[in-house]
This record gives sequence, C-alpha cells and structure tokens, in this order.
Amino acid sequence: MKAKIKYIFIRLAIYLAIFIVATLLIFFIVNLLLQNQIKKTLAVYSQIEFNLGLRFLHWLSRFFTANGKIYSSELNVTNSSISGLFFNQFKITLLFTGLIYIFSIILGNVLGVVAGYKFSKAPDITINIIVSFFAALPLIIIAIIALSTASLFGYPSQYLREYSFASLFVPIMVTSFGTISLFFVRARKTTKEVITSNYYIFAKSLGYNKSQLIRKILIKQLLINQLQAIIPFYIILLSTSIVIERIFSIPGQSIFLSYAFKNAEIDLIMFFFMFSLLVLLISKFVLATLLDYINPMQKSSYFNDFAFIKPRKEKKWKIAN
Repeated sequence: MKAKIKYIFIRLAIYLAIFIVATLLIFFIVNLLLQNQIKKTLAVYSQIEFNLGLRFLHWLSRFFTANGKIYSSELNVTNSSISGLFFNQFKITLLFTGLIYIFSIILGNVLGVVAGYKFSKAPDITINIIVSFFAALPLIIIAIIALSTASLFGYPSQYLREYSFASLFVPIMVTSFGTISLFFVRARKTTKEVITSNYYIFAKSLGYNKSQLIRKILIKQLLINQLQAIIPFYIILLSTSIVIERIFSIPGQSIFLSYAFKNAEIDLIMFFFMFSLLVLLISKFVLATLLDYINPMQKSSYFNDFAFIKPRKEKKWKIAN
C-alpha cells in the first residue's frame, strides 16, 4: 500500500514539474512570436511590460488572482472575464468534438473488431479500403464538397443556433473520418492479436462461446489499448476542429483564438494554453492510474504515461471467470 501511495506521489511530482516547465516555455514562445503584433497593437503595447521576465511575473500574479487582463477596449466594455469569454466559446467546441469522439469511438471499434475477426478476408479488405479512402482525403476538400452540396441536399451549410444539432451534423460527419480511422486501426490490430493469442485459444477450448470471448477477453484488451491513445487522439481532433469551425462558421474556440492572436491578447492566449495543458495532464494522470488498476500486471513506469500512442508492455492476464 505504501509503495502504491509513493508511486502516485512521484507521478504527481513529475506531472507538476512538466506543468511548470511547459508554462514557462509556452509563455516565452508566445510572447516572442507575437512581439511584432504587440508593437502594432497600441492597446497592448501601451500597457504591457517590455521586460519579458517582469511580464511573466505580472502575468503569473494576474492568472492566480483574476485569471488575466484584457487589453482591448471593445472587450473591456462587456465586463466579461477571460474565463467567461473562453467557456462561452468552448462549450460549443466541447459539444462539437464530444459528439465526433463518441461517434468515432463506437464506429471505429465496431468496424475494427469486425475487420479483425475477418482478417485478410473480403469484409476486412472492403472495410479497410473504405476507411482508408475517406481518411486519406484532405479535410479541406471534404469540407468544400460538403459546402457545395448543401443546397442540393437541403442541409445547413453554416452553423445556425436555432438548429444547432442539425447544422452540426455535416461538420461532425466530415471531421469524423480521420478519427474513425485512428480507432479502427488500433481496434483491428488488437482484435487480430487477441484472437490469435494462446490465452484466447485456451479460453475457446474451455467452451467459451464467441459472445463470452468478446466480453471477457477482447473488450478488456480493447479498453486498455484505446485508453492509452484517447488523449492524443482528442488533441488531434481538437486541432482539426478549429479549421472546421472556421469553414462552417461554428462559434467555438476558433473565434476566441483568432481574436486573441489578431489583437495580441497575451492573457487570452495563455488562458487557452494553460487550461488545455491542465486538462491534458489531469486526464493523463487519471487514465494512467485507471490503466494501472485495470491491468495491474503491466510493467509500470512513470515514462509510460507519456508514451501516448505506443502501447505499454504488458504481461498476460488471467481469463475472468
């Protein structure tokens, strides 16, 4: 028990160190990249500190007291906080990406399991070709095709608040192709490895039917493998969703970011990165701890938390009764 608590505290210390180093790097990189834009934006240039070290200390004190400073007068008159502005846009992005992710996880895993069971046969080859074809198409081209056929099929070409779900349907379908392929590839590979493994064959010889084999062996292994990739896959999805939001006029975080960079609003940009980094590290910590619980026989290492897509080395686990 003491060893487990020590392991958790060491893991927390590593995550905290990563957060501190990443915060420093992000702040100085953002400020250096926006140096010319700051000089062009009078509202920021007249109020911001010229010394980067002093600027960082002032930002740090603001971040932990009032979550930052808004420089432009047009935003100041709204009396909105940075967190209020961010979450007002982020809730649309969360809805958009959340629906894509749920859809992609379900469809990607179902197709992957079917293809894995029919490996190198007609169903596997057919599914593989279809998924690969749509995943290989550039996202911009798919989006342009979707926009150009909107009037023909009668669906909204732009986001409409009164028809929020209906107007999100096409962007969700367009963006999900790549995410489905990511989950499909992992599920197909995992299924193929599991059904050809000794413990699966042994369970089959004990009289387990296909439903029991899937439920007691395959699903557990799928869960372990997909949990290892769920965060990096979401980061990829979040990055691509920013582009799609602009194309379909979805009022998500792309508006927040484009305004912040255009007007050199350092504190808005830093809030976005700090929130994203914090959510990423907390999610990684929770998932790493959950994976240790689900598969306690795996070879644990602090650095496994940051292996992302590379699977952890695992020992064979016993068949559940």
